[in-house]
Amino acid sequence: MKVTNYIIPASKIRNVPGKNNAQLRLSVNCYEPYEKKNDSGDGINMVFAHATGFHKEIWEPVIKLLLDQKQLNINKILALDYYNHGDSAILNEKILPDSLRWWDHGYDISQVIDYFKIKKPVVGIGHSIGGASMVMTELIKPGTFSCIVCVDPVLSPRFTIYPAFNLDSILKRRDIWPDRKVAKTSFLKHQMFQSWDPEVLDIHIKYGLRETSDGQITLKCPKLQEYYTFADNILVNPSHSAIEAFYRLHEIKCPILFLTGESSNMELEWGSLIKTRTQRGEWCEIFGCGHLVTMENPKQVAYAIEIFIFKHLVVLKDHPIIPNNPSRIDNYTDFVLPIPDESSKSSKSSKL
Repeated sequence: MKVTNYIIPASKIRNVPGKNNAQLRLSVNCYEPYEKKNDSGDGINMVFAHATGFHKEIWEPVIKLLLDQKQLNINKILALDYYNHGDSAILNEKILPDSLRWWDHGYDISQVIDYFKIKKPVVGIGHSIGGASMVMTELIKPGTFSCIVCVDPVLSPRFTIYPAFNLDSILKRRDIWPDRKVAKTSFLKHQMFQSWDPEVLDIHIKYGLRETSDGQITLKCPKLQEYYTFADNILVNPSHSAIEAFYRLHEIKCPILFLTGESSNMELEWGSLIKTRTQRGEWCEIFGCGHLVTMENPKQVAYAIEIFIFKHLVVLKDHPIIPNNPSRIDNYTDFVLPIPDESSKSSKSSKL
């Protein structure tokens, strides 16, 4: 696949501007297949948003798998770093604000789509806060997306989304290592990283870390910014971005898939509630995974996205792409997860 990086201005419409009202910037990767079915630009476009504490490249294994599926006729895929994450955090290092509101990510995603003049069909795909941000983008500008995939999104009808989450633990975590090799060894001591797909972990080591001025290695996303991100929905008197978005789910008219891990932090009752609150909501669970399902099993995540897109955006072979067309490809009307490979033969399955 062809990868091109762009630096673009963040949205000027936001709740929390950069320090001294300075213009924030976004780092955006554009992924395109080397060979397109045609040069008309009529294929499917996608926009990806990552989870808190991570970066745009974390999606690359999923993106590669989707681009390999020629029948999807993908035109281009955009993936952004939030203004305080990844390469964007480096660009904005001196002007990062001391608080944030998740809705600003929604404004920035809308800005990315407008900047690149992306035309429909457009699929918004986000993990955790990224899923919530895609919902917010559609609420900010209805009709932006042809369909949305929320991978274990942080959307809740309750005040406390993370009942067992110690916010102060973020600030106490280690964030300096002598080199990437030591950082990887340190990561693998934690159960969270032990369940990751090896390719995804290597990508995180490569793109989620940066060199410091004294030659050591640290996180691209400053842990204080990660703290602020979680704080938007946890601390006293937060803006309750995720709660507000949850109670407005009924406004979204396009198909929306809620894709979660079997042992996710997202309680089943929330999932059922989310699905019933949407006009065209669907639910799918991937077994053997938790909240970080994108990192743990990118193959199944890509497969679920692929099938969802086939159901809603792709009509029969040799026919044009028609967003939200009621036609279905028979083989994809009902599908069973996990994908049929050696590693998943003994796994349980789930219908979308």
